[in-house]
Amino acid sequence: MSNPAVATAGAPAAKPVEKTPSYAWPCLIVSLLAAVGIVFAWMWLPGITFPVFKNWLAENNSFFANPANFGLLSNVMGLVPIGALIMALPTTFLVRKFGPKATTLIGVGAAVVGSAISAAFVGGNFYVFLAGRFILGLGLSTTVVAGPTCVSTWFPDSTRGRAMAIWSCWAPVGIFLSNFVNDGVYHVVGSNMANLQWVWVAVAALCGILFAVVFRDPKPEERSQVSPERKPLKAVLKFFKSRQLWCLIIMFAIFNYMNYAFSQYLKTWLQTPEALGGFGWDATTAGLWGGLIVACGALAPLGGLILDKTPKSKKFLCVVVGILGLTICSALAFHAEFFIPYVIFFCIGNMMLNACCRPLVPTFVFKGGATAVAFGLSFLTLGQYAGQIVTSYALAPFNDGLTAASNVAINAKQAVLASGGTPADFGPAIGQAVQEAVAQGIHVDPMLAFWALVPIGVVGCILSLGVMPSKKQAAGAPAGKPSEGDAAAQH
Repeated sequence: MSNPAVATAGAPAAKPVEKTPSYAWPCLIVSLLAAVGIVFAWMWLPGITFPVFKNWLAENNSFFANPANFGLLSNVMGLVPIGALIMALPTTFLVRKFGPKATTLIGVGAAVVGSAISAAFVGGNFYVFLAGRFILGLGLSTTVVAGPTCVSTWFPDSTRGRAMAIWSCWAPVGIFLSNFVNDGVYHVVGSNMANLQWVWVAVAALCGILFAVVFRDPKPEERSQVSPERKPLKAVLKFFKSRQLWCLIIMFAIFNYMNYAFSQYLKTWLQTPEALGGFGWDATTAGLWGGLIVACGALAPLGGLILDKTPKSKKFLCVVVGILGLTICSALAFHAEFFIPYVIFFCIGNMMLNACCRPLVPTFVFKGGATAVAFGLSFLTLGQYAGQIVTSYALAPFNDGLTAASNVAINAKQAVLASGGTPADFGPAIGQAVQEAVAQGIHVDPMLAFWALVPIGVVGCILSLGVMPSKKQAAGAPAGKPSEGDAAAQH
């Protein structure tokens, strides 16, 4: 693939468009679908739950005749973000070499190959199955760096915020849909774990083919302020001296650290008995409402519209509002009496931060063209998965108490069934077990979550103020506005 920087050398500079080209929207849609298609291959396990997967393996994979081998199940989900973390920065070099469209296709292709390996070996060699999950993570990271880079070249300043906010819905929308449909699909394909994965291999491949057919680079007269030019990495490093950019990147890692705590523990908390600090909801109700709350990142287009309507010198306030909302949510988290405000502030934080963080990266580095945007998004993705990995370790004490409280009802039900009882006996058995747990001091301790989350949120709030433009930028031209020479150089 030819480098646009070479192809346009010496050509008259085209003025960046102010009005969104009509073909930009189909390009956004297929880029979004390419990422969502991978989510199904990534998140099928939470959709059918670990117990179902464990029971299937016990019956269909001789490797699990040894119960000790079930310890490997933690790697089924863990290897995906590890692969994504490793591939975040190298994706910039792929974008530089092949362009954002080809790199997106490389990412989708890697995800398809990894998922196909997992599907083929889930009933045979479990280690090869896990290797497929790792390869899937490599493809996931490549796609979520290259995809928004594709989008950024199509949309001008006036609509880029909402466009990239729409793209940022890939994870919450995909995760919600995956949780919603996987159980039904699993039964349709004969309750076979391999067949389930082959379905999502086909979906990811179809989304990749659709992207390949529909997406194209913008013509010179369609280009936004973000040029598709692929400069050498050394030439764009000067754009990464921005205090605003690095504050945004570190703050995004904090956002993911905090956000992952809510999404990881919310459903368990909702199912914990009331007397032990939870809500006592059944699994279906907790799954439905917990899934809807976690999917509130899909409100990002509304936040993107707010971002677009906010003056350039004040856009940092959208970031401040987002991380402040999540910090307040942290202070209220896991207190049943504060559940409604907890949900409201959680939604505000997700709506604004999903809408702001990716769209603002091109604002700070767009003079460096596609290479600079991809490099910035690589760091953002690095922070995203690094933040998620830390969460489980930092909140381990809280998770221990939450798990013990949640297991009171689960163990009581299992004991009833083991003794020949029926679901009609669950109520009295759970009530007795809860009384014993209270006497033993078992309960959800929200303060363990408070001290693990709120101080970090305060740091995020301070960093969000660092996204504010300097006095010089605010008083003069809008931050990131290229000079005439820069504008000519990027086309």
